[in-house]
Amino acid sequence: MFLRYIIAMGLAALAILFAIILGDYGPWYLSWFLGTGFMVLVAASAGVLFEAQEDAAKAATGQAAAGGSGKADDVARVVAAEATSKPARRATR
Repeated sequence: MFLRYIIAMGLAALAILFAIILGDYGPWYLSWFLGTGFMVLVAASAGVLFEAQEDAAKAATGQAAAGGSGKADDVARVVAAEATSKPARRATR
């Protein structure tokens, strides 16, 4: 517990030192750092959504070939159906 306190105090001192060195540029660097991370997360979620839409389109094409309605399924329904059709993985520790 004491070691965690010492580590937290060291990080706080380091943060204060960085704030003193950066001065007025600190908020700009913080917003740049947070904004870059946020844009990476947005790009990753867009990739996941694109994959889900492709899976829904493939499922609709498969239904049309099998005599189905041919109308595109809802993305959430296709993803949920895939999640239930895959066998559950056992957690290993």
